[in-house]
Amino acid sequence: MSGVALVLGGGGSRGIAHIGVLEVFRREGIQVDMIIGTSMGAIVGALFAAGMEPRLMAEKFMEMQSNSIFSMSIFSARSRQRDVQKQLERGLKGLQFADLHVPLTVMAVDVLHGVEVPLREGPLIPALLASSAVPAVFPPVEINGIQYADGGIIDSLATNVAYALDASKIIAVDVYPPLEKDDPWIDPVSATMGFQLPFNLLVPNEWNRVPSMMASMWRSFRIMAWHVHEERLRTYPPHVLLRPTVSGYGSLDFTDVEGPLVAGRKVAEDHLEEIFAILRTDVHN
Repeated sequence: MSGVALVLGGGGSRGIAHIGVLEVFRREGIQVDMIIGTSMGAIVGALFAAGMEPRLMAEKFMEMQSNSIFSMSIFSARSRQRDVQKQLERGLKGLQFADLHVPLTVMAVDVLHGVEVPLREGPLIPALLASSAVPAVFPPVEINGIQYADGGIIDSLATNVAYALDASKIIAVDVYPPLEKDDPWIDPVSATMGFQLPFNLLVPNEWNRVPSMMASMWRSFRIMAWHVHEERLRTYPPHVLLRPTVSGYGSLDFTDVEGPLVAGRKVAEDHLEEIFAILRTDVHN
């Protein structure tokens, strides 16, 4: 397989920026030959590959804004996952990977063996549920006897797979928040939900105070994940890297859909000249 690969990264609500990028691509007539998506990037990529217009995708996310498909208020992880499945079935029910208009690869992690697995055949929705099965929020998803969880457990941006598929031109949309943008001692709940816990239960007011155990563990995880993320980008660099300004959004905070959409449109428009330049050029990895 060769051609133009679009790699859409994971990042929960920040991944709504992918829709803004696709709106610009559609408006400008930019075609892609394959999509590689992780977590929210897999969901947006699947909807686009199935033929849904980005404008309609944006409208559907707007409709769900007040009743988030990732709401932590739903009683159990299994119930939350069933709710996501119902939402996905509204546009993708019964579809197989082979039914898509654009070849799609969905990234998940085999939780027993600790390896990334590219999923690209069979029923679509189970693969999307697996790719977005964020630990502690959703349970793993079993496919053909293997337990899968969120592809972002190892890394959220699978540019390596675009290289493996021999893509001649790679455009990647990275919505993973830069490490230096974080409050270093924020607690994990606040970081993912996009709001500060009341009464400072887990994290001190001042950065120079001794951090809580939870904040220290979360920071350690972020450092490890950021190291892997940056190393992959150095090893498998895309020809164009789009980084929408979405670091201020918690990954499970769906209260503001318009912000990430606008950020996606803006970053795509800002890089149009670069994108058209590589599309006109005979580029090889």
